[in-house]
Amino acid sequence: MEGQRVLEAGSGAGRFTEILVGTGASVFSFDYSTAVDANAANNGHAPNLNLFQGDIFNIPLARASFDKVMCLGVLQHTPDPAKAFESLAAMVRPGGELVVDAYTRSVVSVLQWKYLLRPITMRMSPQTLYKVVATATPPLIPVTRLLRRLGGRAGARISPICEYSHLGLPDEINRDWAILDTFDMYSPAHDHPQSIADVSGWFSRAGFVDIDVGYGPNGVIGRGRRLEA
Repeated sequence: MEGQRVLEAGSGAGRFTEILVGTGASVFSFDYSTAVDANAANNGHAPNLNLFQGDIFNIPLARASFDKVMCLGVLQHTPDPAKAFESLAAMVRPGGELVVDAYTRSVVSVLQWKYLLRPITMRMSPQTLYKVVATATPPLIPVTRLLRRLGGRAGARISPICEYSHLGLPDEINRDWAILDTFDMYSPAHDHPQSIADVSGWFSRAGFVDIDVGYGPNGVIGRGRRLEA
C-alpha cells in the first residue's frame, strides 16, 4: 500500500488509523465527532496522515481519487447507511477497492442486550450513562469471563457488557476497553443493522465487481473493486 491514497471514514480515536499509517500509504482519515482530537493525540505525529473532522455525507475531497476506501464500525450508526455507502463509493478511483462492515440484521441480533436496554439508555444523558456503565461494568467482567469460558462467544453474549480478557489483555486495559465499548454499545443515536443481501446490493448498484460479502467478527463485511475505466 506504500504510495497509495487511502481514505478511512469514521476513524474514531484511531484504532485502525495506527495500522494504516504504518503501511506507508498516504492516509486521509476523518470522523464526524471530536474523536478526531483523540486520533490526533494518538497518531498525529505520522507525516503521512491527513486528519480532519467531516461528514460522511459530504466528504470534502476529490471524488474517484482513492486507491482504497474503508469504513469499519460506522455505517449502521448513520441516519441512512445506504446513502453513506454511496458517498464512500464515489471516492473510489477506477480499479480501486472499498471495504465496509455493518452489524448483522437477524432475529438473534435484535435480542441482544443493547437493543433491549436502549429504550432506557437513550433517555439518559451521555454523562449519566457513562457513570452507570463505568460503575456496573468492572464487577461484571469476571461473570462475563466465566460465561465465555462455559459457552464461548454465545455464552459471553448473555452478559450485558463487552469484555476482552480472551484476547490476553492486561487487566487494566481490559477494564478500560470493557467500559468504553459497553458505553459505545448503549449510546448511539442510530443503529441500523444490515443483511448480506443489503450490503451486496449496495456494491452492485454502485457498479463494483469482484464483490465479496459475508459474515465477519463484527457482523456483515463486504468488499469490492470499482470497474476500470
